[in-house]
Amino acid sequence: MAGAAVMAFPVASLVRRDTPAEYTVPPFPSLFWPPQDGTVILYELDDMWKFTLYWTLILYGLFHLGAVGVAVLMQGGKRSSSWKYLWLVPLVYALIAAVEGLLAGTLVGLISYNAGSTHADKPSSSGSDSPNFSPDDPSLYLPHQPKSLSGIAIRSFCLGIALTLGLIGTLTIYFYTSSPLWRLPFFLTALALFHFLEFWTTAAYNTRAAEVSSFLLTSNWPAYAIAHSFATLECLLTHLLWPGARWAPFGLGPALMLAGWVLVVLGQTVRSVAMVHAGRSFNHLVQYRRQSGHVLVTTGIYGVLRHPSYFGFFWWALGTQMVMGNVVSFVGYAVVLWRFFSSRIQYEEELLVAFFGEDYISYRRRVRTLIPLVP
Repeated sequence: MAGAAVMAFPVASLVRRDTPAEYTVPPFPSLFWPPQDGTVILYELDDMWKFTLYWTLILYGLFHLGAVGVAVLMQGGKRSSSWKYLWLVPLVYALIAAVEGLLAGTLVGLISYNAGSTHADKPSSSGSDSPNFSPDDPSLYLPHQPKSLSGIAIRSFCLGIALTLGLIGTLTIYFYTSSPLWRLPFFLTALALFHFLEFWTTAAYNTRAAEVSSFLLTSNWPAYAIAHSFATLECLLTHLLWPGARWAPFGLGPALMLAGWVLVVLGQTVRSVAMVHAGRSFNHLVQYRRQSGHVLVTTGIYGVLRHPSYFGFFWWALGTQMVMGNVVSFVGYAVVLWRFFSSRIQYEEELLVAFFGEDYISYRRRVRTLIPLVP
């Protein structure tokens, strides 16, 4: 947490390496407060992520060494068997800090570096598949723009923090207490990983389409936030008010819990693999006209599942509610998601038939969605 200031606004603007300018890391204060007068600061990508990682490691190390020191003082310096692995604490947090530093320091350069260096020097087969995209226009990457690098950096950092806190909270509560409330940080972990992977897969495999909105943090707002908030409250209140209640009949709780974990892992994996395999043919938004680079993908995961990304999210979401033991939210998620995906698939497939004709009709006949009541 102490490294948040360094990571929050690490970049005012990243530009292509071949930009005719002198690349230098600016003075330390300007990393905290980028200029507000529209000035474009040029950063060297390698220096930027190294700088970010360097200061993050220092601040995390100091913060947690201080925390360990306070803990030792509170124990009065007494040695016990429970302290013999205390040296692992700063090591674990150093590793966590390293991962977060790498994420925030290098991820912010994916769009500008990949899109600018890889795509700018060769003609695009898709023509105008992204009318807002111009790798030579640095203003697109400034704050409050669709591809804002500062926006991407802060979201990546916050998701990294959420993932770390959620994972530590889940493991700590599960292994060191008898409380069932480990489910709450588990949900935070699952959400943080999901939203990070939504952006990362887009940035890595469909770079031109990657924007701040690719995190899907405000997708279907506010219904999306309300659903997750309700699920969190249901889990919290259920286990606080009825701590000994058995939500699963016939002693099926452990089996349903295991099934939930399987669905979470399976759903996330299938969705991410689908986005990777589709590449530039994948888009978070329904496409109303066929782009020149849009092809019908029927191989790989798409040869097993029709709309595998929808399959993945549907079962991932239901799996999270099974793990949390949420009966009401499970039913609510199932109904809402089924209605959403059934109508969206029907509408989207009308467009796909118009795009690909008999090829898509034949594909639809032989490959299922594996979403209940959606053929």
